Amino acid sequence: MEDYVVAETRKTGEQEIGLSAIFDGYECREIPAYLQSHLFNNIMTEPDFFFSMASAVIGAYLITDTFILEQSNSNHGFKDLSSTAVTAIVVNRLPYHSIISPNVGNSRAVICCKNGMAKQLSVDHSLNNH
Repeated sequence: MEDYVVAETRKTGEQEIGLSAIFDGYECREIPAYLQSHLFNNIMTEPDFFFSMASAVIGAYLITDTFILEQSNSNHGFKDLSSTAVTAIVVNRLPYHSIISPNVGNSRAVICCKNGMAKQLSVDHSLNNH
């Protein structure tokens, strides 16, 4: 199986953060395992995480992607391997709560609303649309 999952909460000061993800490795284990171990740490250590979640997440995804690409180009890295990533980050920040759901690839995130209806949180990425 090439799917790796994260489902955890972290507390940073007074902030409680829910982190969840599915990483699908398309016949490989190395990249989804790396993402499982590193992506949320990269996101949480972005300096502006609590002030601008969207830009912090974009920065962390880029840092993570750059490392994977550098390893892919080296002689001892992730050759010809890939993974999708769909993540959800929930911040319990009073007086409101925030959710952000970035993704890469064709994995989708949905949320079940109070009325029982599902709402799409993300869209597929492909070479044609992103």
